[in-house]
Amino acid sequence: MSDPGGGQPAVLADQASFDDPGSDGGQSSAYFRRLDDGRYQPGRFASGIWASGSVSGRILGGLIGHVLVQEQAEPGYQLARLTVDMFRSIPYAPLQVTTSLVRAGGRIRVADVHVSHDGVVVTRATAVFLRPSSNAPGEIWHAEREAWPAPRLGSPVPQQPEGSRADVRPMVRGDESGGAVVPTAGVQRGGSWLREVREVVEGTPLTPLARAILVADMTSPLTHRGTGGLQYINTDFTLTLVREPVGEFFGVLAQDQYAVDGVSFGLTTIHDAAGLLGTCTTTALANAGRADPAHLLDRKRRI
Repeated sequence: MSDPGGGQPAVLADQASFDDPGSDGGQSSAYFRRLDDGRYQPGRFASGIWASGSVSGRILGGLIGHVLVQEQAEPGYQLARLTVDMFRSIPYAPLQVTTSLVRAGGRIRVADVHVSHDGVVVTRATAVFLRPSSNAPGEIWHAEREAWPAPRLGSPVPQQPEGSRADVRPMVRGDESGGAVVPTAGVQRGGSWLREVREVVEGTPLTPLARAILVADMTSPLTHRGTGGLQYINTDFTLTLVREPVGEFFGVLAQDQYAVDGVSFGLTTIHDAAGLLGTCTTTALANAGRADPAHLLDRKRRI
C-alpha cells in the first residue's frame, strides 16, 4: 500500500537502482539488493502503483519474510501466521529491516519486525511460528472445498508482458467442469496462479515459503478490483499457513469482500502444488482514482 493518509507521494531517495532501468534486466533482476551497511536497496521491479517513488506492499512482504527466515526461523517450527501492517508510504529508498524475538516457547515462537527509512518506521509485522504435531481426534465442520490443481512445471508458458514479475495463469477447477477463474475484470471472482521469476534479495534463491509470502498481498487486488478498476488500497495483510509450502506455483482465490463507508475487507484462500495451504485477509480503504500503473518503474525507460 502507499500513502493511506492522503499525503504527498513519496519522494525518490537514493534513486540509483542496482539494475539498469533502461533495460529489462532479465529474470535474474531481484527486487532488493543487500547493501554493505545491512540495508536493502529496492530495484526497479519493486515499485508500486499507488504513488510515484513507492515500493509495492507485496514485494515488501517478500523482504520481511526473507529477513524473518534468516534471523528468527528455528528447526522444528513452521511459519503459521504473518501479519504485515503498512501504515506509511514505503519509499523507494534503502530500507532497514530489524527483527526481535518476543517469545521462544516449546510450541510457539513469536517475532516482531520493523521496517524503517531514515529512522522512521514505515511498516511493522508480527510472525508466529508453531511446532507441528498431529491433528486432534474428532470431526469439525468446514466449508465445502474444491480442487484447484497447480500448473505443471515445464508446461507451456503463456505470453507475459515484457518485464513480468511472475508467470501468471488462471485457476482451473479439478473437477473437469471446465470453469476457470482469471484475474478480475469487472464483477467476477478473482483468482490466479503465480510463479515468481525474480529473487527477493539478490543472490538468495527463492524458497517455497518465500513464494507463498510474496503471493499473499495479491489478496487485495483480487478481491477489490471491479468495474471501476482497483479503487481500494490495503493497509495490511495477514497470511495463515497450516503446513510447509511446496512447489513453485502458488494460487490466490477470492472468497469474499465487503465494504461499508469506505472500509473494506478481502479474503482469499492460498493454494500450492499439494492443495489448500492457508488463507489471507486484508483490510482496505477507498482510494478512488489513485492506482496508476505509470508509477511502476519497470514500465519506464528512466527513473
